[in-house]
Amino acid sequence: MADEHEILDDDFLFYSLLYSSITIVFAMAVLSRFLTNEFRFGFRSLLSLAIVFLGEPTCHFMVKGASGVFIFGVGCLFVYSILPAGHLPAKDKNVVITGCDSGFGHALAVKLDSIGMKVFAGCLFQEGPGAIALRNTCSSKLQIVQLDVTDDQQISEATELVTEQLGGEGLWGLVNNAGIWHLSEVEMTPEKIWRQVLEVNLFGMIKVTKAFLPFIRQAKGRVVNMSSVSGRIAMEGMAAYSVSKHGIEAYSDALRQEMVKWKVGVSVIQPAGFLTDSLQSSVIQSKRENCWQHLDDDTKNTYGEEYLKQLYVNFESNVPRYSRDLTPVVRAIRAGLLSKRPLERYPVGLGAGSMLSFFPMLPVFLADKICSGISFSVRDQNPAAMQL
Repeated sequence: MADEHEILDDDFLFYSLLYSSITIVFAMAVLSRFLTNEFRFGFRSLLSLAIVFLGEPTCHFMVKGASGVFIFGVGCLFVYSILPAGHLPAKDKNVVITGCDSGFGHALAVKLDSIGMKVFAGCLFQEGPGAIALRNTCSSKLQIVQLDVTDDQQISEATELVTEQLGGEGLWGLVNNAGIWHLSEVEMTPEKIWRQVLEVNLFGMIKVTKAFLPFIRQAKGRVVNMSSVSGRIAMEGMAAYSVSKHGIEAYSDALRQEMVKWKVGVSVIQPAGFLTDSLQSSVIQSKRENCWQHLDDDTKNTYGEEYLKQLYVNFESNVPRYSRDLTPVVRAIRAGLLSKRPLERYPVGLGAGSMLSFFPMLPVFLADKICSGISFSVRDQNPAAMQL
């Protein structure tokens, strides 16, 4: 009996030493990466480390033996592999950003300029209030570029202007941020608006990327495309917008795979629930009026203007819930541009990551039910043709 206790004590001591050795090696490896600025401590990294150190006693006392040591060791390797990477030096790296008149693009241009990057801020209106604010706020290194992503001539001129200043180092980053939104059900969306949304959000991005890609390849740089949660989850009333964002997701996936051989990184940003100037009440009203104006008479008679108004009322009532703080989106784009190990996708915003993770696993009927519950669909009023 005494011999058995001695054996058990010896085993316990042996495995305790193994666990301690793994923990010490893991801690030293993490500390080394931190000291060399390979990653920064944040909520995710601290949570991951906490799980590992809670995992040691769990494996030691519940799994026991060699199996517990193996599971703990594999867990340490996994957590180490997913720790967030640090950033590359930003100073003097060149970046082109589209859609800098307001919103994410404007905030991003200010941030990247402040950390020393050479920013080419593409604006729809070169002398508009957004461009003027950038000139007044940012350093002399930032340059405003006239850029309508639907205008081939402007894309060509912007490419020439930027590349003349790159020298032989190429272009480090391109952020395809320019975009517009539209709200109406599929049958109530005029063809003109379908084309407009796709031209700006999808084809504009494709054309701008095509123009700058040779210079990004030269620098082995980064492409960051602005998508949305709507790029993975389509909801009632957002068909045109969702189609354009689904296109961005597919395009980015293909481009990312094709650019591996060139050592170019491609990332997608997927925001949810952020308040920008494009959601001002006057803009929402203008979009509704523009949609109604371009509908054919049959569709107008089928649905009625009150039905469209109610859809927009439902949408606008949700806007105050959106976050005015654009910092998380700017931070995600910056990571896509400068992280030593950029992610393929950056879901940003309350619930964005969770939605995009579990939605694909749901049965279609259940996913539809959830989408219907959180969409802006009209439930308390029927289309005009159903009221006869």
